Amino acid sequence: MRRRKPVGEESWLLSYADLITNLLLFFVVLLSAANLSKGRMQQIAKSLSGAEQPKSLESIRKDIDARIAAQQLKDLVSTTVTNDGLEISLNSGLVFDSGRAVIRPEIENVVTSMLKTLEPYGTGYSFAVEGHTDSNPVLVGGAFSSNWDLAAERAIVVRERLESVGIPRQRVRVEGYADTKPLPPKELEGLTPEQKNARLRRVVVRIY
Repeated sequence: MRRRKPVGEESWLLSYADLITNLLLFFVVLLSAANLSKGRMQQIAKSLSGAEQPKSLESIRKDIDARIAAQQLKDLVSTTVTNDGLEISLNSGLVFDSGRAVIRPEIENVVTSMLKTLEPYGTGYSFAVEGHTDSNPVLVGGAFSSNWDLAAERAIVVRERLESVGIPRQRVRVEGYADTKPLPPKELEGLTPEQKNARLRRVVVRIY
């Protein structure tokens, strides 16, 4: 009869298997963390510690909201923190004339002042400027051939303002979406068609 090996001689296999399992879990955690946005990581850190992290996206939002309230600019600017970052939405209907990508002279100083509040975070965060439109086509014979062109040009104009207030140009990118990324229906409830279109026509500065 074949003798069974003592259990102790195989015990190292259990330790080896545990080591491999722990290493696998470690790399899974690293991979998951790499795919999380900075905003999402900050939300997780806040939920674990119960305290606001210094210079977090939420604290930046509070600073901007305070300025919005002080200057009575709620109709011009709105903010929200998502998994993709802090979104600062500029009402295109107030910033630009219809069908144009030039900031209205009477609002230019206000827009520049708002963007200037982001300058202290220019080295710790990246920025994306998103151009959005409603679904109505641009006027035939106008300055732009499509809503894509209009959305992109407005985003470029705001990007230029970001650079002028001190945000490093290598930290800013431009994204044009035309009408392909509408707002959630819940945010448009109770609005007239004209008000909905006004909300959809926006330029968003996203910090991430």
